[in-house]
Amino acid sequence: MKNMRKIYFLAAALIMTSCDKDFLEKQPLNVVTTDNFYKTSDDAIRAVNAAYKPLMYNGLGQFGLDRFGNYLAGDAVSSGDNADWAQVENLSVTADNGAIRSTWNAAYQGILRANLVLEKVPGITMDATLKKRVLAEASFLRAIYYHYLILLFGDVPLITRQQVNPSEFLVPRNAKEEVYQQIIKDLQSAEAGLPLSYGAADLGRVTQGAAKGFLAKVYLYRKQWPEAAAKAKEVVDSKVYSLFDRYFDNFELATENGKESIFEVQYASFLGGLGNQTNNYDAPRGSGFTLDGGYGYGSPTKFFVNSFAPNDPRLGYSIFRNGDVFQGITYSSSTSPTGYSPRKYVVGKGANIGKSDDPKNYILMRYADLLLIYAEALNESGKTTEAADPINIIHARKDVNIAPIQTGLTQDQMRTAIKQERNFELGLEGHRWFDLVRWGDAATYLKSIGKTNFRDGISELLPIPQAERDINPKLTQNKGY
Repeated sequence: MKNMRKIYFLAAALIMTSCDKDFLEKQPLNVVTTDNFYKTSDDAIRAVNAAYKPLMYNGLGQFGLDRFGNYLAGDAVSSGDNADWAQVENLSVTADNGAIRSTWNAAYQGILRANLVLEKVPGITMDATLKKRVLAEASFLRAIYYHYLILLFGDVPLITRQQVNPSEFLVPRNAKEEVYQQIIKDLQSAEAGLPLSYGAADLGRVTQGAAKGFLAKVYLYRKQWPEAAAKAKEVVDSKVYSLFDRYFDNFELATENGKESIFEVQYASFLGGLGNQTNNYDAPRGSGFTLDGGYGYGSPTKFFVNSFAPNDPRLGYSIFRNGDVFQGITYSSSTSPTGYSPRKYVVGKGANIGKSDDPKNYILMRYADLLLIYAEALNESGKTTEAADPINIIHARKDVNIAPIQTGLTQDQMRTAIKQERNFELGLEGHRWFDLVRWGDAATYLKSIGKTNFRDGISELLPIPQAERDINPKLTQNKGY
């Protein structure tokens, strides 16, 4: 994946400079345009690489999906001086919030780049198998950009082709159901065209397992339980993925893109704009854990900490507690307003890792998540006894080693157990808010922990960024904003 990372920046620059066309003058021969770029297989690969890159941006892979998932759910507090994220934490987001605009812009940049690939690459004379793979990668990327847009904003404009004329950018929002149909279609196309795995040079590209896994997740969100269970089972039966013996290997640099990884956003140090800032954002403020001192953002709350059973080792892998030692430095609870700090994406000083040079990838899906999708889909399909098996695989991880789930549970009891297990296994990874909303539990849970700003039927979605509505008056606003 290192080679792919190195050409992210160049590929994105080529694509972005090729999107403007002067219809009045001839372009100089050395200027890259959409007419002269898409000619070779190398061009196709560069173009799809550029479609991956917005996943790395603020608003998505860093300072984005994880913050929305953790702050909105009450699992963490922003604990910094960023007013935009304080609004998110307090459920008081306004339409001029910079964080939501970053997410909107990053997702649509990715969508537009994927659209270019899907429109231009079919006309390139190149190896048929490679062409099929590139088109499948673009289909997958477009699908997950839309998936996250729907989770955050609900109805959004569905754009599936290159826009040239200014009037084509002024489009209304499409119904969520219509967008979901496109997501499913794209993921099915991706599934058909992607390989099970790659060699070292392409490690980190989307695989068939990732397409199946996200398709299972989309079916789950749509309450298509049998379809979700069947698709998750295909991933399990492929035997491509398995759990690490050590839980924290999911978050070690040395084991990135490992056997438990289904899809993760790729970052790298020292490559000009390809590093992740989460290491410094999450490191305790003034702790010395990082070269830049740490910002201390994302402090876990007592509600998150107290939800764990005393003997569950996953809590210790998720947070720093007073007296914990990290790379020779003792953590003090005084550095955090809650007494705790997030641990999973803190990698320390490493090889002179600075503020924007963290090479730690951001995991969008790992095998444990897929197993819990499988368990939930089985239970909701009425197969409650079978639903225990995927959970027990997670409990049997060597350094977790929790007792198997109790036998004889009712469907409702199993449902509760699965909800708890998602929180324990995937804690502070950005899933919690989206789970609470899809379960219909957000209002009850948030009010129970004192988040009284939650407005039922309104707060489940974020506002459409006002700057986008100023540009495009056809964009309506979500209710209550």
